[in-house]
Amino acid sequence: MAARKAIAVAQSGLRALYTAPITAQTDRFWDLCTEWLGNAIYAGIIHENKTKRVLTFPDGGKIVARTAFRPDHLRGDFADWMCNDEYAYQDPEVWEKVAQPMLLDNDGDAWFISSPDKRNHFYIMYLKALADTTGRWATFKFSSHENPHLSESALAELTEDMLDDDYAQEIMAEFVKGHGQVFKLHMEDFMPSLEFEDLAFIHAGHRLVAGLDWGRKNDFTVMPVGCATCRQEIELVRFGEIDYPSQRDRVKSVYVRYVEAGFALEILAESNAMGLPNIEQLRQDGVPILEFYTSAASKPTLVQQLRLAFEQRAWQWLDDPIALQELETYESKVSRMGNMTFSAPEGLHDDTVMGRMLMLHQSIMGTFTLL
Repeated sequence: MAARKAIAVAQSGLRALYTAPITAQTDRFWDLCTEWLGNAIYAGIIHENKTKRVLTFPDGGKIVARTAFRPDHLRGDFADWMCNDEYAYQDPEVWEKVAQPMLLDNDGDAWFISSPDKRNHFYIMYLKALADTTGRWATFKFSSHENPHLSESALAELTEDMLDDDYAQEIMAEFVKGHGQVFKLHMEDFMPSLEFEDLAFIHAGHRLVAGLDWGRKNDFTVMPVGCATCRQEIELVRFGEIDYPSQRDRVKSVYVRYVEAGFALEILAESNAMGLPNIEQLRQDGVPILEFYTSAASKPTLVQQLRLAFEQRAWQWLDDPIALQELETYESKVSRMGNMTFSAPEGLHDDTVMGRMLMLHQSIMGTFTLL
């Protein structure tokens, strides 16, 4: 598929660049291109540079095949169309720091083709593409069973001794859990949301708690509300791209809605950065609220509480696709100093995770009195 596309691009007078992490893969691509174009190469219509792996067409179009296991292998080139084959096994900096700028001058297009390698950078890119609403990205996923050129009997023989994870990745094109994934989720514990009037009736007289994670630049403000009595998340408020006064107004409106329905809503909010001034202003506006400072020392406690809640299946949660994605991609890493850190992968959000951790922490720590 990539070879056919590259030939079509080059025939249009444009430059096609194919990359793969190992030479064996670029060899296969190169063999297909030179085989199909063999007559034109033999006649001198297309010039073949075997050393540099470049095919030059009469009107200036080119096909270039390069290995790209490391970023430096690709520097100094450009393209109108680029295929990153087996991208899950390439260094992500190949695209982020080297390949992406190569397409800027010509407003080029890029393909990313790969079998999954757990939930690494290829999975993150796949999630971003799924969430795209601009039309910039398109996603496709096929299992080996959908390939009409593969024998089912041969597939059965091939997969007989495969481990479950290997089968899921190599044959079913599934992203299996990575080693750094923090939360073990049970999908039966996620439920649809209800209308507010129904919630007010079902949870009448119960203790309600909320977590509040403030949005910053390119982030979202998230305020999950849960019933500590039933151990159920009942609402997940999420909004972004607004200033702090507007954020406070939205938070206050949520609080007032519950108060008018007869609840004493307990809110625990992150006080980092602009959190504390917003908390103080909300208090002045009549919204009782507690503060929590998130640090390297305090955050592991929040993470462990939420992790145990999922593992012990102690709570029920709202079935929200954005929140589920953030839970699945939330990861732990060991820093150079040997400390454990928790966050979303670069480029993704963890606002709903943080909001849920604060909500759960407040449910565990008990009610509070504002002095």
